[in-house]
Amino acid sequence: MSGTPFTVFDSTDFSVQGSAPEITGFFSNRPNLVPGQNPNSGPRTPHAWLNRSAFQQINQDPKSPVQQFGTAGRNIAQGPAYADWDFSAFKNIRVTEGRNLQFRAEFFNFLNHTNLRLPDSDISSPTFNQILTALPPRLVQLALKFAF
Repeated sequence: MSGTPFTVFDSTDFSVQGSAPEITGFFSNRPNLVPGQNPNSGPRTPHAWLNRSAFQQINQDPKSPVQQFGTAGRNIAQGPAYADWDFSAFKNIRVTEGRNLQFRAEFFNFLNHTNLRLPDSDISSPTFNQILTALPPRLVQLALKFAF
């Protein structure tokens, strides 16, 4: 699957609107998008996913506290892609008439592909633009099933 779109936001409340957790779950303030910069043309590594220079944090003048809103749009950033192959094998063994034993081997994320989560999208955070977690690696499940 292609990457999940997400919104870069600023937890510093320059718009004096507060957060809207009932709608978005995070602050609704956004940084400015630098004209001519593509936010998705970053290095695409866990240490820096997006083009950091495409975003400009709003710096408010304390002498004139005017509400300011950033120009970055909603869901303009794209997260890492997701690839997952699952595989299973079954072997039915007849024990007696009407009774069977089934051996099952199931592999989740069979190719053990690293699937990264979304990067930190708060421009005020010291870990902004870094991917801090990943989805689980390959998982193997073995089972015996007796049907009678």
